[in-house]
Parts: sequence; structure tokens; C-alpha cells
Amino acid sequence: MPHYHFLLPIVSVFSMGAAAPFEDTSLLDRQVAAYLGAGVGDAGGAHAPIDPRLKLKRCPNAAEISETNRNALQVSCRTLGWRIFVPIRLGNNRNSQDSGSSAEPLVQRNQPVTLVIRRSNFSISYGVIAQESGAMGDYIPVRSDRKSKELMARVSGAGEVEMTP
Repeated sequence: MPHYHFLLPIVSVFSMGAAAPFEDTSLLDRQVAAYLGAGVGDAGGAHAPIDPRLKLKRCPNAAEISETNRNALQVSCRTLGWRIFVPIRLGNNRNSQDSGSSAEPLVQRNQPVTLVIRRSNFSISYGVIAQESGAMGDYIPVRSDRKSKELMARVSGAGEVEMTP
């Protein structure tokens, strides 16, 4: 029995020092905020925090941040092959004029739109409500009803948004 009393503290010391196998999404949020110079939810910052339920393998190097279009960043780990897209909040009343673009919004705030989820061998579509206006390519929040969670989807046409892998 005394043998176990000495073994347990040693095991717990080793287990405390072990690195977590997944990326810390709050650290990624801070890196995105530093890159953008604006906090989560602020104009010019990430629209929302990165979902902490994501189980991204810890990147052996620093995660890379790059711009994909005028309202999203890509956070990626080339070594492991994962990437996520972080939508950027352009302003409180976001529309195409906020970004200096002359593109007209194809989706209006509070408009019923079709959400299409595309995968390699199938697609699903259903009705949602746009929570912001957006032009072609913009990422906007949508939800199926007032109580449902917001999803970020890309405007893909008049009255249509999409989510792709």
C-alpha cells in the first residue's frame, strides 16, 4: 500500500504536464483579434468566437491566418491539413457599402432564404431567416427561428445561402 501513495503523486505530476491534444480555441480567438486589431463582436473583428467544441488537432507550428475574401479569414494548420473560416463583422448595419464594394446585397436582413448544405455526394436545403444583409460571397448569420442557434452561411445567390465543407 505505501507504494501506491508514492506512485499516485508522480503519475499526477506527469499527467498535468502533458500537452492537450487539441487546439485551444480561445488562443486562436486571441490570434485572430491581434491579426485584425479588433475583438470578437467588434466592427472589424471576428463575428463570433471560434466554437470551443471543435476538436482540431494541435498544430506543431503556429496556426496560419490568411484573408480569403473581404469578410472572412482562414485559420489553418498546413502540417495537419485542417482549416476553419472565421467570418468578420464589418459593422453594426453591415451591407456591401460598408466594405467599399459596389455590389448590391442579394439577401436582406429578416428575409426568408434557402440554406443549402452541400457535400460531395448530396445536398440538403431548408428555409432560414437572414439575420443581416449580404452581397454575393458575404458570410451572414442565419437561423431557422428565434430560439435556434445562429449559423454562419455564405450568400450564394438571390435569396440563397450555402454551407460547404
